[in-house]
Parts: sequence; C-alpha cells; structure tokens
Amino acid sequence: MDILVHVTRSMKAAKPKNGLILLVPDSAPGKVRLAWDTFRYAIKNAAKAALGRSRLKQSPLDTRNQCVVELIDRMKEAYPGLEVRYAAGLDNGLAQAAADLQLDAVILAMRTPTPRPSCALIGYVTDYQHRYLPHLFSHGECVRRDMVFGRLVASSDAMVMNARAVADDMRRFTPEPLPALHVLPFSPTLNVDWLGDRPELLSVYAISGPYFIVCNQFWMHKDHLTAFRAFAEVAQRHPNVSLICTGGTTDGRDPTYFGKLEAEVAKLGLGSRLRLLGHVPKRDQIELLKHAVAMIQPTLFEGGPGGGSTYEAVALGQRVLLSDLPVNREIDDGDVRFFTPGDHVSLSKLMEAALEETPVRSSPEELISKSSARLKRYGEAIWASVTAAIARSQNR
Repeated sequence: MDILVHVTRSMKAAKPKNGLILLVPDSAPGKVRLAWDTFRYAIKNAAKAALGRSRLKQSPLDTRNQCVVELIDRMKEAYPGLEVRYAAGLDNGLAQAAADLQLDAVILAMRTPTPRPSCALIGYVTDYQHRYLPHLFSHGECVRRDMVFGRLVASSDAMVMNARAVADDMRRFTPEPLPALHVLPFSPTLNVDWLGDRPELLSVYAISGPYFIVCNQFWMHKDHLTAFRAFAEVAQRHPNVSLICTGGTTDGRDPTYFGKLEAEVAKLGLGSRLRLLGHVPKRDQIELLKHAVAMIQPTLFEGGPGGGSTYEAVALGQRVLLSDLPVNREIDDGDVRFFTPGDHVSLSKLMEAALEETPVRSSPEELISKSSARLKRYGEAIWASVTAAIARSQNR
C-alpha cells in the first residue's frame, strides 16, 4: 500500500493535470460492496461478542476486502479526483478494461496479462531475491519467478524498478531483447501529519528510556537475529536501553521462523528489554520511529535501497544503521551508517556510537522542502517511463 500511495502522490506532484485510474482486480460493482462486506463482518463479530460466543475467524476474502477499501481511501487522499474502476481480473479483464477506458498506458503490471492490452504496458519487478537466496524458495518458485519475470519483460514497452541493482540483475538474468529500463530515484517522502508529536500514541506501549527500533516484517531475509545479538552486546553496558521491533510475525516460507527467533531471544536473556510488538497501526509505527535513538535495518536483501522503513526514517531525518549491501549503497541522502551484513559486532559498535551522540534534527520546514523535491523527482521519472513506453507502443 505504501508503495502504491507513494507512486500516486508522486505522479500527481509531477503532472497534476494528467488523468489516473486505479484498476481493481475484482468483479464487484464498486466500493459499496467491499465496504458492506467489511461492515457485515464487524457487525457479526460484535453480536457474537455480546452473546459471549467465539468470534468469527476472518476469511482471506474479508481481509482482502478491508485492504482494498483502505488502499482506495489512501490513494484518493493522495490523488483527489482519482477514478476507481473494477476489472474482471488483471489477467483476462485488463485488455478489455484498457480498451473501454481508452487508456494510453497501464503502469506497474507485475505479470503479463492475457490477452495483452493494446495500449502501452509498463512492467514492474520488485527484485531477483530468488537468484541470491534460493534456499528461501522452492525449486518450483524459482522457476516460476524466472518465467513470470521473463514474460513480463518481453511483453512490456518499458520496465521500472527501484534500484540500479535490480536493473543490472534484469540484464543478467533475463534474455534479451529488453525494453528500456527505468530506475526510479531514491526519494523518501513524508506525510506532514508525521511531523506533529503524538505522545499519546507512545504511552500505549509504556516504553521508558532510550531505544533502538527495527521496522520490518519478521521475514527470514530481514535478519532480525543480527540485531538481537548486537543489542545483547550493547545491553551489557547500557542497562537502560531497549530494542523495539514492529512488523508482522508470519513468514509463509517458514511458519516456524518466528518461534525460532523467540527461542534465540530466550537464550540471549534479553527479557522485557526486547519488545516484539508485531503489526501496529502505521501512525504508531511512525511515532515510535521518530523518537528512537536510531533505526536498525539488518536486511540481507532488498529490491530498493534500504527497504521501506529506511525511506521513512530518512524522510523523518532519523539516523539509520544499515547493512552494507550494494543496493543499499545507492542511498544518496540522509544520516545512514553502514555495518557488515550479518556481523552483530559491527552493528553493536554503530549502536554504541549513536548512544553517545547528540542527534542533530532537521527542522520541519527543511524536511518538508526535501520531501517535496524528492516527490516531484520521483514522479517525473515515472512519467518519463510512461512517455517512453507510449512512444514504443506506437511503433509496435
């Protein structure tokens, strides 16, 4: 959602008069249906709770409907006047929807629609993680990702990606000929609502003393264990410091992974000084991030520089302690300090240095100015990919 909202805001900032339509892969007649399903679920649960009965287990459809409603609301807030249309599906329904709406281009396709729309198609690939960390994927998943990526690249008039590293991987792993590859610039932007302090949000978590924060899903390649081990080193000399972690605790590739992490935490003896908060509301996460000593990003692989949490930290002027990966070295702004990936001693030294410093915070005006410039630059890069794709499609 954050990526889609960021793209929407940037396109609006760069070309405010251009039209943008959100195509939702659903046959529902509109948001009313989705909102009603969500409302009906909540009413049933409230009734069961009042009767003392167990609540309904939320079905994937219920969850999906809530996500779609939230996405539509956030994108409309980012792009007033955004049109929302429902397609029968982004495979067999996209070509017809594009024709009916007389679209010039479809952007951020993540797979090849069948049939392909006659307008320009701009594809998007997140990363080639399966090529570098194949042990996190089954053989079938690796084959499928290569096949899906290859077909999409071959069918697209242009490709966009979040890092030069992804473009290099596309050239390395995808058969030629390739369309134009457009690397989107590192452009952390903020919501101005984030700048106002909200102490009531922090009070819920009852955190006392200085703390570091990790804002990642508990996925295997995010390497939380290195952060835990580094914190164990720091905790010996700084008894008042805590480590806070936000993010969902399920990794579909290994449902037992979070339990294994908890077992390692117990061995480290960190107790209540390590807080695993799980998924928290977005605004809560931002407030926690703002007031940390620094954000830790120990990731072993990313498709964009630093991952989403680094974008947010840099936008807020927060310090980032980041694993020294080639893709992360593409960051060209902010207070970012690198440590050797997987090396908890290297990270612990950065943490101790951060504790000894007095942070230098940018003014809200400076943060807003930087954010606005980055947003426009990002949007201009997206529109450049659209223009190039349209020109290519007209010569097909």
